[in-house]
Amino acid sequence: MMQRILFVDDEQSLLNGIERRFGTQFDLVTANSGEAALTKMETNGPFAVIVTDMRMPRMNGIQFIKEARTTAADSVYIMLTGNQDQATAIQALNEGHVFRFLTKPCDSNELAKAVEAGLRQYQLVTAEKELLQNTFYGAVSVLTDVLELSHPKIFNRMGRVQDIVETMRSGLKLEQHWEYKLAARLALVGFALMPDDERLVLEFGIHSEENVNACFRRAAEIGQRLIKNIPRLETVARIIGMQAEIDGRAVLPTAKTEDAKALMGATLLRVAIHWDYLTRQGLRASAVVGEMRRSLPMLSAEMINVLHSLPDEEDVDDEGVEVRPAELKEGMVLAGDVVTTTGTMLIGKGRRITAAIVERLRCYPLADEDLRPIRVTHASLKLAADVMLV
Repeated sequence: MMQRILFVDDEQSLLNGIERRFGTQFDLVTANSGEAALTKMETNGPFAVIVTDMRMPRMNGIQFIKEARTTAADSVYIMLTGNQDQATAIQALNEGHVFRFLTKPCDSNELAKAVEAGLRQYQLVTAEKELLQNTFYGAVSVLTDVLELSHPKIFNRMGRVQDIVETMRSGLKLEQHWEYKLAARLALVGFALMPDDERLVLEFGIHSEENVNACFRRAAEIGQRLIKNIPRLETVARIIGMQAEIDGRAVLPTAKTEDAKALMGATLLRVAIHWDYLTRQGLRASAVVGEMRRSLPMLSAEMINVLHSLPDEEDVDDEGVEVRPAELKEGMVLAGDVVTTTGTMLIGKGRRITAAIVERLRCYPLADEDLRPIRVTHASLKLAADVMLV
């Protein structure tokens, strides 16, 4: 897929010439002012490389780049200007973090080479970020899979929390941030280090609301302390730590700062965990919305509308199909709890099967116990079969 380039200049004749010269070589979009460019970044982005003039009315090139970077930090910026003053070049490099500085008139071949270099730089930056994100998420998934085997009643809920967070993010039309997904995956890790009586709060609704809130707050604090020690997961740690104190009012489609990202992520997480907790007490979706409006009176109207679209947990279940442990495949979803013949629950209903779970279940039968019949959902069984045919 060809990466998109944005040219910004207040001279329309120059933009017309750029389109004639490079229209077949690059996927081009042009804008005749900084303000127009910011609008096109919202409607036509993302842009791999952004080439801008320095001297423009109302908003000069450096001002434009500073504003553009709040929503397009990974884009590569090139400054093209007729001003050959060295001070301007230094300002562009230092304040705008400009990748290249070119002066008018600029040879078309030189401009093409600069854009191509910018494209390579963009590919390096985005590839490194994607690798980093996938590495973090893969490592965290292995960790939580192992934790689930020792604390199934806690960690089998994480998949449900993740699904709710993503449904709300999509329904609110929020930007995708990997920190939201990772925070949902690690949201309940603090409960693993809490005493047994406090962990039971996660499963049963017999405690007072004050005790429940205190336990969730303590778990959030523990989770934040654990995760903040991992480099580059500072925002994820803040999301988990903040969510116990969130009032639900935040709806930030574009999180321009790490503070805004933490606030929005914490809001999604608080609402998702609270929704999951209440639905597991047997409340229908309409009743859960009422409970949440009472406990979070500042909950935004937009969030409430999205919550009304969430299904009751039992609505997405089916009776499932019985399978043997040897027939389990990654990606299948449990239609019932996995329980041993002695009554020990190993994995909770609704959990998506991972490689770690497959290995664990294939260890049975043991000398003194076996597994009761395992059931997986019809949809996931069909999906696994379709994958085998590919």
